[in-house]
Amino acid sequence: MERYVRGEVTEQERVKIEAWLEVQKTDDDTDLEMSKQDEDRIFQRLTDKFTSVEDVVKLKPKRKLRLDQWIVRMAAALAIISALSYAAWYFSAGNPYQLEVTSENGVDKIILNDGSLVWMHEGSNISYAENPANGLRYAIFEGDALFEVAKDADRPFIIECGEMKVKVLGTSFNLRTRQKHIELTVLTGKVNLSSTTDEVGIDVLPHEKVIYHSSGEFEKQTPAETEITDITKNTQYDMQFTNQEMREVLARMEKKFDITIKLSEKSIQRCQITADFTDRPLESSLQLMTEILNVEYSIKDSTVTLTGTGCK
Repeated sequence: MERYVRGEVTEQERVKIEAWLEVQKTDDDTDLEMSKQDEDRIFQRLTDKFTSVEDVVKLKPKRKLRLDQWIVRMAAALAIISALSYAAWYFSAGNPYQLEVTSENGVDKIILNDGSLVWMHEGSNISYAENPANGLRYAIFEGDALFEVAKDADRPFIIECGEMKVKVLGTSFNLRTRQKHIELTVLTGKVNLSSTTDEVGIDVLPHEKVIYHSSGEFEKQTPAETEITDITKNTQYDMQFTNQEMREVLARMEKKFDITIKLSEKSIQRCQITADFTDRPLESSLQLMTEILNVEYSIKDSTVTLTGTGCK
């Protein structure tokens, strides 16, 4: 069965093997185990081009030992292969927007097409693709990064990390992959962390941290404030202002979103504002600004123009 686990079987062989595995899950002999001899014999029959799907589901091990652990092992292998196959297909399917980045120095800021921001630490890498036609935002990630995912209830944001999957609609969190475990710390919103052997996974809420161990266990913790500070260090994540001049607020927004902001009235920059733009993409931040001040905004390429009287 090693050839199947490695994903080296043909499509016809795969269909027959998976049909047989599915039957074994519900068969009366699920307390059986296959010997190496049984495994080789059945695999040879399964991959025989003259054996039909109807024939293979009738195959039985000769020895009456335990079988359930073998099926679990094959199912886990299948899940991993399926995830890798999907990723390979998704990134070669001609999606309208694709991106692949490796962080080389310090903390690099990546702005995705949907408005999400990723603050990646040195040595991290991400491959990202999105396609409005199928309603998915999909990434493969390895390393250490702070994610600010733009909210979109109709398009889940999915991150694959080896055998782990992170799924969100819009939130901010830090993801750290290690050789033997994965750490997920949520700042805002709700994040689901699951694995190939536990598709339900665990929901992680604000100010919660989950460590997934290679043993398959989820360990939930409460992160210390110093850890949260460390996560957001060297980023423009914190965008909370109290009685701050618009001059400073606009300068921070320009730096965070790589934009230029033009004003129709210079007096706007002297207005004082109290607002929290943390975990908001550009347009959401600008929309909140229009609710606080007497201004409107327009965007063309990387230039934002604010018009109005501001705080007059």
